[in-house]
Amino acid sequence: MIPFPFEELQKILELNADEIDTDLFIFNATLSYVENLLGYQLDDKNYNELQTVKDCQVFTDHENISEMINIIDMTTKIRVPNCVIDGRRIIFIDPKLEGHVVFLNYNAGFTATTLPVDLKEGIVKLFLLKKAEFIKQINNEAESSFEIPADIKSVIFIYRRKCL
Repeated sequence: MIPFPFEELQKILELNADEIDTDLFIFNATLSYVENLLGYQLDDKNYNELQTVKDCQVFTDHENISEMINIIDMTTKIRVPNCVIDGRRIIFIDPKLEGHVVFLNYNAGFTATTLPVDLKEGIVKLFLLKKAEFIKQINNEAESSFEIPADIKSVIFIYRRKCL
């Protein structure tokens, strides 16, 4: 599920219907660019992992857990009923899990309702800048190198640092 669909961008910016194909292309390129800068994909996906419990906790490989579907203790093959999710860290209440390998099945990423507003705003601003750059290139205007403004870069790097 894409957390920020093109249709929403159309409503926000009231894009011209004659330029939909070009705008969609630029929007997809903008999303890919942001995901490359972040180091992870924005959309909500399902992940499976094996982790070893240490100090009654494990750390998932992915940030922004939206749903913990299942945790199974691979030693006993029993479902783990109680835990606390704190970002990427999962804290287990049962101390008997110490040293056990657990299988984690969870969804992580952003949905349309959980995508942070500042990140969405950064994507919209970046789209507008990329579209302006595209128009300059079509009109054969002076060559310029594309650079992200500091305000957009700082927002993106906030979310990048959260996952390091």
